[in-house]
Amino acid sequence: MGLVGLSALIALGIVDRGVRGADEPVESSASTPASTEKPFTDEDRDHWAFRAAKVPTIPAVRNPTWGRNPIDQFVLARLEANQLSPAPEADRATLLRRVTFDLTGLPPTPEELDRFLADPSPRAFERVVDRLLASPHYGERWAQHWLDLARYADTDGFEFDQARPDAWRYRDWVVRSLNADLPYNEFVRRQLAGDEVDPDNPQSFIATGFNRCYPDMVDLNDQRLRRQNALNDITETTGLVFLGLTVGCARCHDHKFDPIRLSDFYRLQAFFSPARFRDDYPVVDSVERVTYERRVESWRGDLARVKTPLLELEVPVRKSLGVPLKPTVTDDVVTAYQKRSGQRSTQEIHLLFDYLEKDKRVKPGLFNLVLGPSHSILRDALRTRLKQVQAATPAPLPTARGIDLAAQPVSRTHLLRRGDFANQGAEVDPAVPSILASVSSPLRLSNANLRGVGLRTRLADWLLDVRNPLTSRVMVNRLWSRHFGRGIVATTSDFGMMGEEPSHPELLDWLALEFMAQGWSVKAMHRLILTSATYRQSSHPSSQGLKHDPENTLLWRHSRHRLDGEAIRDALLAVSDRLNPALGGPCVFPELPNELTKLSSHGAIWPVSEKEEDRLRRSLYIFVRRNLRYPFFEAFDRPDTNASCPQRSVTTIAPQALSLMNSKLALDAAQHFAERVRRESAETTAGQVQQAYRLALSRPPTGDEEQIAIQFLSSSPSQAEALRDFCLALLNVNEFIYLD
Repeated sequence: MGLVGLSALIALGIVDRGVRGADEPVESSASTPASTEKPFTDEDRDHWAFRAAKVPTIPAVRNPTWGRNPIDQFVLARLEANQLSPAPEADRATLLRRVTFDLTGLPPTPEELDRFLADPSPRAFERVVDRLLASPHYGERWAQHWLDLARYADTDGFEFDQARPDAWRYRDWVVRSLNADLPYNEFVRRQLAGDEVDPDNPQSFIATGFNRCYPDMVDLNDQRLRRQNALNDITETTGLVFLGLTVGCARCHDHKFDPIRLSDFYRLQAFFSPARFRDDYPVVDSVERVTYERRVESWRGDLARVKTPLLELEVPVRKSLGVPLKPTVTDDVVTAYQKRSGQRSTQEIHLLFDYLEKDKRVKPGLFNLVLGPSHSILRDALRTRLKQVQAATPAPLPTARGIDLAAQPVSRTHLLRRGDFANQGAEVDPAVPSILASVSSPLRLSNANLRGVGLRTRLADWLLDVRNPLTSRVMVNRLWSRHFGRGIVATTSDFGMMGEEPSHPELLDWLALEFMAQGWSVKAMHRLILTSATYRQSSHPSSQGLKHDPENTLLWRHSRHRLDGEAIRDALLAVSDRLNPALGGPCVFPELPNELTKLSSHGAIWPVSEKEEDRLRRSLYIFVRRNLRYPFFEAFDRPDTNASCPQRSVTTIAPQALSLMNSKLALDAAQHFAERVRRESAETTAGQVQQAYRLALSRPPTGDEEQIAIQFLSSSPSQAEALRDFCLALLNVNEFIYLD
């Protein structure tokens, strides 16, 4: 089916076997900065990542019986060329545990294990894969991987680390989209331009929350600089996540290694410059939203009509008393303050009034004293009216964070010399990185496009054009890295000159083209990878493999890897039969260690969820505070959410063992695990040992393990305490947190 799909793409002229003709346009319309452009060399243009994907010939192998699909032939050909042999297939229990954690982040149940072991069909494993891909927990597991890339958090970061109460809606959108197998091209398009491609659909606006996950210094004096910082982050993240290029390195100067110019960074940024950043978008149907927005606009108008005469009375008093604006005031407030009353816009009226209301240096009584009796009566009446209008605030609708296009004229984009916001250079128009415009489909923009309408849609269309050499390669490589612990390109967000060369370049191209031929279905690619013989290998090493390929780059076995902190916590709750499987909704707050609950600095407050069932929900739903990571996750290498994380680091440190042995989470899990074992197993000690191993490790104990466990349990004066300690020990074995 895949080969037929690729052939169809070739026949339609969509997949290119050769290079672009010399007379074909390669650059989009963009102004040329005054500075000298970095020249491109033949080596730059010939870099493997910038060459169009070509349909590779599936290699012949000496052992054609081993493979299950074309993936295996690419892998086996490399192994045979290096005198290596693949490892035997893993046993069924190991395979089930591996694939269940890979797709859902949860351990298999004993019932699922029994069912799989009893299924004699040669398609038994394929049926398991299909079942797991259909599970709602699949979307939860793979959403976490995407949220790492999106630098998702529920707070702003920086000093005050204020909460983003509606950020979770974007997280839930990712879960739903993955569960529904939204084609990846639509998954990308909605996140970049959902407000443009489907403006009446609130869910499409929520998708644009991808662009609002950046850390944000909300109290920055210069709000224009704050916006520029956000645009810089959005531009860098777009390059990393979708193109696998470190375009952010060109923010201050031409990229030192990759053929990415300073002007390329700001031309890419120009696609986002017209966007309006919204935190208050009503997540309702279009009719209800329009009605609500009209009501709010009317209410804000009423407020402005009361605030205007109050400003006319109070601002002169402040000036006469010699009370200047505070040094920390923003430029926007200064501008509004300096204008005459009739010159201020409605927005400026609200901005100035709200700022002055917080400035308590002039007491209310002093205003009336300076104004005199007649004006004091008027001021008091206006203040009374203000309270009445404020009390009539329209009841809020559920809202979301995202971006859309403002109705007013859009801001222009300038190249910033040395990345300095105060040192603007030439104006630039939207354009894709020049090196990619020269090897992929050109992006032509009309004058209307240059004004902002549909810009991000055009960028998404270019990213998802089948001739683009990077987008599909980057995504299939990410999927591969999650299943094998290492990507075909090890540097999953850096396909540039300093990134790793692909270990199997032909396989990478084949997967990238197959991905598009399969309609950009992520689940289809999971199925293809997971049902390969390559994935089903055991992790047992061989002397030959360790000698010639100690890093397992050629995939002569399956590499063991440790679970991340979220999966470990979820496994602790699942094994102890306490995991709340509810999907979606606002964040939850499990208990923190006592020493952290006493913190009182900004951003350290953690309101523990009142309901126990909320505290026992999956780790995906735990509140993500940038300045206070959940301690258990921090011990197990939870990434910093201030930047896109393509691959988590894996460390081995003492706090991990201490967390699994001594934390309240682990001790509670051991207690409930023991109670479950007593409840679900035969009354014999041997039956309890058998059940404990099946629950924790998805296998029965070996003879020695069973004998040691029975001896330990039988020799203790307290059966309950002994079983709890035994269960705690099982939760601390390497096998519990590592996958074979």
